[in-house]
Amino acid sequence: MGYHNTIKKICIFAAFFFCLVQPVLAQSNNGQSSDAQSYRNMNIDMQVVYGQYNDMLSTVNLSQEQEGFVYLLRTYLKKSNDYGYKDDIYKNTSYYQNRIGFTGNVAASETWKSIFDISVHNDSYGMADNPVYSREEKDNVILDWKNIVKYSPSFEMYYGIGGAQYYHRLVGTTTEGLESRVFQGHGQIGGEYIWSASNRFKYSSTFYGYSYEKYENDFFCNNEIVDDFNITKDVGVTIGLNADFNRDDRWLFGPIIGTSYKGFSNSSVVLQYSYFMQPFKPEELYLQQKFIAPIYNLEPAHVHKIHAKIDYKVNSFLTMQVLSQTEHSNNFYNYITVPGDVLTAKGIESWVFTNSVMLVMNIVPKVLNVDAQYTYAYYHADEHITYRPLHTLAMAITYNGTKWKINLSHDIASSVYTSPVEDTKLKSRVVGYLDLQRKMLEGFFAYFRVENLYNNRYYLRQHYPESGIKGLFGIRILL
Repeated sequence: MGYHNTIKKICIFAAFFFCLVQPVLAQSNNGQSSDAQSYRNMNIDMQVVYGQYNDMLSTVNLSQEQEGFVYLLRTYLKKSNDYGYKDDIYKNTSYYQNRIGFTGNVAASETWKSIFDISVHNDSYGMADNPVYSREEKDNVILDWKNIVKYSPSFEMYYGIGGAQYYHRLVGTTTEGLESRVFQGHGQIGGEYIWSASNRFKYSSTFYGYSYEKYENDFFCNNEIVDDFNITKDVGVTIGLNADFNRDDRWLFGPIIGTSYKGFSNSSVVLQYSYFMQPFKPEELYLQQKFIAPIYNLEPAHVHKIHAKIDYKVNSFLTMQVLSQTEHSNNFYNYITVPGDVLTAKGIESWVFTNSVMLVMNIVPKVLNVDAQYTYAYYHADEHITYRPLHTLAMAITYNGTKWKINLSHDIASSVYTSPVEDTKLKSRVVGYLDLQRKMLEGFFAYFRVENLYNNRYYLRQHYPESGIKGLFGIRILL
C-alpha cells in the first residue's frame, strides 16, 4: 500500500510541475524553428540483473535536453527473497529498496532559471529472528522548487519552497506494531551581490516547519550573511554571521570566519570556523539506519565547527583532497537500542574529529582509474558512540576498454560499538563488489555482478545478518 501511495504522489507532483513549466516552455520556444525545439543530447543508461535468492537489481538514468528545458529521471529498484550465508538461509530477511528521482531545469529567460527536484525512497526489510516485530517499512518523499533570478550582471537572488514526508512502520508479531508520520515544509530566500572581482556578498534565510502526529509541532529558522573578499591576489577572507532560532531553543548568534590561499601553482587551502544551530531532521537521521523506532522530540544542537580543506593536483595522473574537521556538539544524536531490538536516538555532548583523504588516480586517462577515500573519525564523549566506525575505506578500480568494462570496489570499515554503555562491538567488515560488462552490440552489454565478493559474514546491525556472496547476471543498455 505504501509503495502505491508513493507512486501516486510522484505522478501528481510531476504533473503539477509540467503544468507550471509548460507556459514557460511555450514562451521560451516561441518563434523558434522546429529543429531548435527538437530533442537533443539524449542519454539512456539502463541495467537489469537477476540472480541468486531471486535477487533483482534494476536502474534507469534518462536525461534529455530541449530548448530551454533539461531533465534527469533516475530510478533504482533492488529486491531479494530470504538470503543466506554458505548453506544457511536466514528466515524473514527478504527486502526491497526503491528509489525514484526527477530533476527538471527550465531556462524561462536569460535571467530566470527554475529548478524542480523530487525524490522518493521506499524500503521494506524483513527483521530476521526478531520476536516482537516482523518487518520494517519506511517511505520518504522530498520535493524542492527553486527559482534563480539574475537582476543584473552583479546581483542575483533565489527563492525556493518545498516539503517532505517521512513515514515509518514496524509490523508487529506479538504486538500491534508501531507507526509514525512526519510532514515537513520549508522555504528559502537568498542572494549574492558581487561588489567587485575581489569582493562577494551572500545572504540566505531558510525556514523549516515540522508537523508530527504524536508530538508537538516544531520549526526552525536559519539566517546567514557572509562577505568573501581578497586582501591580496592569492589570500581570501570570509567574515559572516549565523542567526538561528528553534521552537525548542533561544536565538543563537554565531560567527563565520575563514581564510583561503590560492597562491600555489597546483593546490589551494581553505580554513573556516563557524558556530551555528543544527536542527533535528528526522527525515534524514533515521534513513541512515535500518530497524529503528523513531522519536521526534529531540532538541537542536549548538555546534562549533572548524573545517580545513586542501586540494592538491600532483599532476595529470594524481589528484588529492584532504579534509580535516573538528566539531563540538552539545546535542550529538547517538543511536541507542530500545525494547524490541530496534534503534532510536538521543542527544549527548560530544567532540568529533574527522580526517579524510581522497585520491583520484588516472593511470590510463579514460581507461583505467583508481578512486579511494579513507576516513578516520574519532569521537570523545561520556559514552560510546554507536554504529559509527573509527576507520572507513572506500576504493574502486575502474577499467573502460573497447569490449570490457570492469569495476572492482570495496567497502571496508572497522568495528563499531552497539551500546553506549557496554563494550559490545560488531566486527570489522570487508565487502567487495565486482561488475563485469562485455560489449555484445553497440550500446548493448552482457552484465555480471558479484556482491560480497569474498563471502564474508558481517553485520550492519547487531542480530541482523547481511547476505553472503551473491551472483547476478543481466544486461546493460547504454545510449
